[in-house]
Amino acid sequence: MAIFFTSCDDIVTYDDEFTDETVSNGPPVITRISTIENQDTDTTQGSFNQMIVIHGQNLTQVKSIQFNDQSVDLEEIYAVNTKIVVSIPGTVPDEITNKIVVTTEKGNTEFPFKVAFPDLIIRGFDFDFGNAGETIVMQGENLLLYDLTPEKGEIKMNGIPVTILSTTEDAVTLKVPDGITDNATVSVSSNRIKSVLGEEPIEFTYRDRGFSITDMGPDYLTHASTKNFATDGTKEGDPTPLFPGTCFSRIKGTVNGYSTNLLIYNYPFDTPSANPLFADMRTNPGDYEIKYEILVKTEFPITAPGDRIRMVLNGTRATNTQEWIPVLSGVAYHTHDKWVTISSDFAYYKTASGGSPLFETGNKFVFAYIHGAGTVAPTDLSLTNLRIAKKVNIVRKQM
Repeated sequence: MAIFFTSCDDIVTYDDEFTDETVSNGPPVITRISTIENQDTDTTQGSFNQMIVIHGQNLTQVKSIQFNDQSVDLEEIYAVNTKIVVSIPGTVPDEITNKIVVTTEKGNTEFPFKVAFPDLIIRGFDFDFGNAGETIVMQGENLLLYDLTPEKGEIKMNGIPVTILSTTEDAVTLKVPDGITDNATVSVSSNRIKSVLGEEPIEFTYRDRGFSITDMGPDYLTHASTKNFATDGTKEGDPTPLFPGTCFSRIKGTVNGYSTNLLIYNYPFDTPSANPLFADMRTNPGDYEIKYEILVKTEFPITAPGDRIRMVLNGTRATNTQEWIPVLSGVAYHTHDKWVTISSDFAYYKTASGGSPLFETGNKFVFAYIHGAGTVAPTDLSLTNLRIAKKVNIVRKQM
């Protein structure tokens, strides 16, 4: 029925079939969830800060909305009788229920919905050979999100608890425990890791010696491929060797403008495929890295943006954009007078046909520091422990 009132000045229309979308007539009901971009297609999960639409009836007069145990800011929602437009909270839940709970003045309801966590990624440490009591940094992504913190995280090396000093999303600073050994097993856990990613242990190796490309023993001092820059830690200004009794390369003094400084030149080594390690390197090069430790003294930082490290394996090398450029960010580079670990993906060294660069015998390896500026530069750079090692690249996904 419709009633119309008229006068000289206005017309008033009353329609008893009008529905007030701002009012709920009973308890809320959720029938489905969609993204805001595609409201005709249902979805069962979303990600932090994503806008979604809750569809149903009686969805006004909202008192609270929760995703897991995280509440929504009600000033940021749009609600009418048949839908609520809302952003999934960007905060991490303590309790994971995989539900949305909507409470209105007329009641409450829940609906199954999974908030997807980003992957936990661990890429190893900034220094692969820390000794007891030294500070090292575990690198990755979403480390803070997964509670790898001093208060809530648990990291062990060979079963020995590690002291966690600080945590950001991409770094956990920790202290190496007493009793550390080569090829130590690192285990990483927290209650949030277990609740989101499952109970399966997250483990990887620390102090992995891998396959040594060069012999760091006394022959390093006299070998034709290494002797020009070789030292054993006893010369004036030498850093302490990474491992007691080993040798390393050191450039000190100055380097000439636009110079290529060959710390190691055509060092020979064999990789027979009868050895399972070498066979796997050939089959799965992306699982390995060429790694080394470097020490650049604070007094003589690398400052030229064109300086780079070039490694050549049997005539193959990384492209210019794949090579390590210490000053790529524009900030002078040094290592605070400490050894640090540098890595280069072994897959960069494929042959022109895409195959492995390794020979059964007679491999040749070159390590060069290229000074890319036209002026003489004061330099104090040391290199040690060239090796091919298994890559640490843990990617753990939500259950």
